[in-house]
Amino acid sequence: MSRLLYQAEHLAELENTYEDLRISGVSDDHLHVIAKKQGRVLRRGLNAANNWYKTDILNGASKGAIIGFLVSIAMAIIFFATNAFNGNYGILGIFATLVVFTGFGLWLGGFIGLQSKNHALKKFYHLVDEGKYLLLIDLTLAEESKIKQIMSTRHPDLTLLSDHAETTIPMKIMQRMH
Repeated sequence: MSRLLYQAEHLAELENTYEDLRISGVSDDHLHVIAKKQGRVLRRGLNAANNWYKTDILNGASKGAIIGFLVSIAMAIIFFATNAFNGNYGILGIFATLVVFTGFGLWLGGFIGLQSKNHALKKFYHLVDEGKYLLLIDLTLAEESKIKQIMSTRHPDLTLLSDHAETTIPMKIMQRMH
């Protein structure tokens, strides 16, 4: 999957672009707008980017799960080696330690990620703060050149900011705002 990131100055430009992309075969699920005031985007019938796109929740949760798992392994070794539970720490105890520490790491990492801006888009958020709009277009690699061609010929006033802004959204239900 590839992601193109464009900057637009005005919402009207985005509406026209959005319609052209729909006609070109890009579905609503693959178009996301990040704006300072998301309500305006939604009222115009555009797909506003949700927190899965705007925050670092998924990246934070995955890093937290990895760290939690590593800590759980260390704690299981310590519990087993020191006989912390008077010989009552067996397979079930090791499994419980793995589940508890990994789950806590996942939760804490996701919580911290929810408080952070998306790491792949962080350097572009100053544009949103200035009142500009960011358009994310999710495509397959085969579609990328075709859409870049459409964007450069029909919508030259939109600026291509990046074609490497990867954010992974694992489930289709997480992709839509409205």
